[in-house]
Amino acid sequence: MATTTTTTTTMTSTKSSKPTPAAAMPPSKLPLPPPLLTSPRGTPFERAVWSLTYQIPAGSFSTYALLAAHLRSSPRAVGNALRRNPFAPEIPCHRVVATGGGLGGFKGKIARRDGEGITLAEKRALLRREGVRFDADGARVLGTPFAGFV
Repeated sequence: MATTTTTTTTMTSTKSSKPTPAAAMPPSKLPLPPPLLTSPRGTPFERAVWSLTYQIPAGSFSTYALLAAHLRSSPRAVGNALRRNPFAPEIPCHRVVATGGGLGGFKGKIARRDGEGITLAEKRALLRREGVRFDADGARVLGTPFAGFV
């Protein structure tokens, strides 16, 4: 007597409800903030960095590394693009800090050896005005970096 076995295979969708990462999107397909709608300024990569930076809400911050990971790039390249941001403060490059919470650079400048500079004092003041918290020394931002980029 022959036995017949029937196997049923169920296919499940692997489609994710997560938005397409920016790296999978050509920079020209990223949502453009208002300043970029009417300006041809910046390379495609710079415009992609500026578009992501525009998504960081007031009172929040993100890191060079998180933006870089989203774009499959390097934190240094992100920092260089932000250094050339002609749309500040509308595209808020002051909301991007170093991974450890240090302020990093601002307006194309980096901290002096003592970790301070007039531009970093300005960056700190802008972040504080928006409600970002700092450690007791005022040297590092506190909280979880924004990573909800589309």
